[in-house]
Amino acid sequence: MTKRKNYANLFMIRLFVLLILAASPGLVVHAQDPSPSPVATPPSFDPRFGIVDTFVNPAEANAAGAGWTRVFFRWDVIQPAGPSDWKPANVPDPLLDAEIAAGREVVAVLIGTPAWATESGTSTALPPLEYWGEFVYKIASQYKGRIKHWVIWNQPDVTDPASPSHTWDGTAEDYYRLLKEGYLKIKSVDPAMQVHLAGLTYTWDSDRGNPPYLSRLLDLIVADPEAAANNYFFDAVSYHLYYNPRRILEILTDVRSILDAHGLGSKPIWINETNAPPSEDSLEPLSGPAGISVTLSEQSAFVIQAFAMALAGGAERIAFNKMRNDYPHPEAVEPYGLLRADDSRRPAFAAFQVVSTHFAGVSKTSWLQLGDVYIVTLDRAGQTTTVLWNTAATPTMFSLNTIAPQAILIDDQGNQQSIAAENGLYSIELPGAPCSNGLQTCFIGGSPRLIVENGSPDQRIIQIPLAATPTPVAVETSMPAPEAQIPAQVDTPPPPPTLTPTPTAEILTALAAEEPSLAAQNSDGPLIAAALPDPGLGDNEPAESVASNSAAPTAIPPVTIATILRPERIFWLFIIGLIVFTVSYGVQVVIWYRLRR
Repeated sequence: MTKRKNYANLFMIRLFVLLILAASPGLVVHAQDPSPSPVATPPSFDPRFGIVDTFVNPAEANAAGAGWTRVFFRWDVIQPAGPSDWKPANVPDPLLDAEIAAGREVVAVLIGTPAWATESGTSTALPPLEYWGEFVYKIASQYKGRIKHWVIWNQPDVTDPASPSHTWDGTAEDYYRLLKEGYLKIKSVDPAMQVHLAGLTYTWDSDRGNPPYLSRLLDLIVADPEAAANNYFFDAVSYHLYYNPRRILEILTDVRSILDAHGLGSKPIWINETNAPPSEDSLEPLSGPAGISVTLSEQSAFVIQAFAMALAGGAERIAFNKMRNDYPHPEAVEPYGLLRADDSRRPAFAAFQVVSTHFAGVSKTSWLQLGDVYIVTLDRAGQTTTVLWNTAATPTMFSLNTIAPQAILIDDQGNQQSIAAENGLYSIELPGAPCSNGLQTCFIGGSPRLIVENGSPDQRIIQIPLAATPTPVAVETSMPAPEAQIPAQVDTPPPPPTLTPTPTAEILTALAAEEPSLAAQNSDGPLIAAALPDPGLGDNEPAESVASNSAAPTAIPPVTIATILRPERIFWLFIIGLIVFTVSYGVQVVIWYRLRR
């Protein structure tokens, strides 16, 4: 009897020790959950507003409020030695998993033909479809559950091999075959994954008088008898649009009309890159002359204007290119980053914070141009953000009809102050546009102002006309920065019938007539495009650098037994083994005890 009690006591002691081992935080401090899903609840970022390459500084990306990011997966880096070679990625898993844990969605671009897959040995060459399909299937499988959106190649519309922006030697027909194969392989891994057309520049064709690449590509797609049954082999359209906020709206309108003409009007449009990189930064000067003059304050103003116009034009998502500057800078290429190479913030960083904070949750957007003033209204489910800026060089006093009797006035650096309405109007001073490239090429407006009110845009008290009058008084571009809260909703009588401005064809026609394309404005001077073909390279960079279209590959540790059997995995295997052993041993003791009785 004593012996049986000893067995039972021993079993209870072992079980008790096991529970202590499993529950003691001090004994598992280095253990990590091997699942890519984060344990802690990540911050809530609006997924519509992104930054390219946030993995270089995730903490600052969190501070900026970036909801999505884009990374390049280079085929020639992942499989450098042959079809049986496989490196994890040129963005290591720990960096990628940190982005996901932060609550940011990762979008991947697949690009770069490996030298072994082509006779020319260049990354721009057409790959054999069987090798391409195998690569796409394998990488989609590797990142299933972590990456949902896949962009097939980058800027295939840049056709000049001498251009540093050139990434694709094939025709539109060749790209379509690449897209179709990639789509089918990705969907075979997970039908919920989304396949995007390559990011297009738009201006490469428009500046040369060619039919838009998207239109030519869609002609090929809709003619394919297999396309309709396969969602036309793509889920979204992607564009890279730079420098001119007003042209962004025009281009998006034209892209939507191209989709509509092919019966594909429901496809979403993403802006995967936008920026107006500064040519003047005393803390990080250029290594050579810039082709376009942009000040730091103009870049900051551009961020808010471009994101507002992109929303007004129907873009589903928009990303700023990029998080941080490279150093040293490529010769004569403007540094693009929200952060300098030393991680110090540029003014555009605060402007992005304004966007991610005060544009978040927008459900409906409308816009209106009144003379030199642009007004974008964002309906944010119970709160309204109205974005205003002046495109003339002369400062302007603007009167905005109210929704609520009080509001918060915010500048592009996030400085806030409470303002009160007078006679149903807010009077706002709008700075003039700096026009650093001269009055004929004044494509970025003055520092914008945001009015944040409680209530819906439908409640706006309309008094016609909305007034915008020039004033000779110099306008302060900064405001006091005390903390201000949105005033509580005040009950008001039912408003009279309201007017919601929308981008009608008449307004677009007037806008196009009043604001001709920058190419037309600069026919006698350097071309200023609304979209830069390549965000990382300059026109003066040698053509040999084509293969480095994306950021330089990050060194990757090889996959070995050591990387698979990590200490934390061994620890958990030990715990699981101990549990199995203890439970099975206890069952044996109980059975033996019952049989003895």
